Amino acid sequence: MAGTVRTTPSGSRGELREDYDTALLDLDGVVYVAGDAVPHAVRSLTEAGEAGMRRAYVTNNASRTPEAVAAHLRELGVPAAADDVITSAQAVARLMAEQLPAGARVLAVGGEGLREALNEQGMRLVESADDEPDAVAQGYGGPGLPWGRLG
Repeated sequence: MAGTVRTTPSGSRGELREDYDTALLDLDGVVYVAGDAVPHAVRSLTEAGEAGMRRAYVTNNASRTPEAVAAHLRELGVPAAADDVITSAQAVARLMAEQLPAGARVLAVGGEGLREALNEQGMRLVESADDEPDAVAQGYGGPGLPWGRLG
């Protein structure tokens, strides 16, 4: 199938790693469950990479940085680097960077992953609504998230 460009989903005649150049992989319930690798995931993802397939690990958990996610995957035996991880925090930070002026003041209510992603996009983080932010970004920050920062 080399050279074939697919624009719509269709059945695969061979192994997915041979028919596609990239796999977008959700994490919880797909690559791991309750902290353990899904059976066959490590072997399958390793073989896919060896066959030339790019693996992109996608998560809606905005609290962790890409490096933290990749480190967790590596602990499970899954081949992963920070550049292989796409987080919801990165997605919102990129969108905000497109919509706001450079250096915009942003109230980040969430975990380290959200704060790092906004910093990487050149946002100036503020600590409360009293700081008159230009925008607010909220993401999962764990059970200790200080919701009062929104008020």
